[in-house]
Amino acid sequence: MGHERVGFLPRSRRWRDIVEAIGQSIPSGEPDNLPPLAAETLECVRARYLRIHNDRGVGAAFGFLVVLTGSEKDADRGKLTGVSIDLEGNPLPVRLAASLNEWVRLNRDSAEYAEIARRAGADTITSWTYKQRRQPSLFGAADNALEIWKNGQSAEGFCEISRIFFASFTERYLRYFLEREASSRFDNIDAREQFSELLRKHLDKVSQHAFETAKITQSFAAGWYNNHVRGRCPSDSEIRDFLRLCFQKIREELLREATL
Repeated sequence: MGHERVGFLPRSRRWRDIVEAIGQSIPSGEPDNLPPLAAETLECVRARYLRIHNDRGVGAAFGFLVVLTGSEKDADRGKLTGVSIDLEGNPLPVRLAASLNEWVRLNRDSAEYAEIARRAGADTITSWTYKQRRQPSLFGAADNALEIWKNGQSAEGFCEISRIFFASFTERYLRYFLEREASSRFDNIDAREQFSELLRKHLDKVSQHAFETAKITQSFAAGWYNNHVRGRCPSDSEIRDFLRLCFQKIREELLREATL
């Protein structure tokens, strides 16, 4: 895992099919709006992903996760982030998310980007913790924070944690722009409200699409981890360069999706 070379990725459902399925469920919907709505949503996300790696808040959120996966020494974690992360104290995910929130608050540019990144980081902490607690192994499931994040201190673990982050980030942006574009394209207020309600009911489809898209990041995440994280603390510029590559790959996937 993480060493594979990923070409074109399979989709369980195309993005425009998801948007169409949501929109056609609206009794008072406007079906002519659905194809451009789907296309414009992808275009908005692609436009943001062109330079989003330069945002300090995005870098801070992902850097916090890098710290959790990069060293077994709490002193090294604190040295990199400036935020105390005492895993030996067995913090709950909500406590780690609070530390993440504070770190992003102190290191951000755009409030919008910071909020999306903060939520994606919190989603990652919760998802990884839940999976480790439920995943059986020869030594039993991990039941404390130190064991849980020690399982992430490998190329394989980093690949999975990265994918969760980028999937959550992409899902949240797709939802954000989809609702925004729907509000501008639907003249009927009832149709807008119905679309928003149906979108919430179809979040699993949006989430699956984002997770499938984020798989592209695994083609180089393992190598980057081994070269920049294992046994050392990566610099802000190194983290920013990794983010640039990941968002570029996701952007290319979304561009390909629009042409299918």
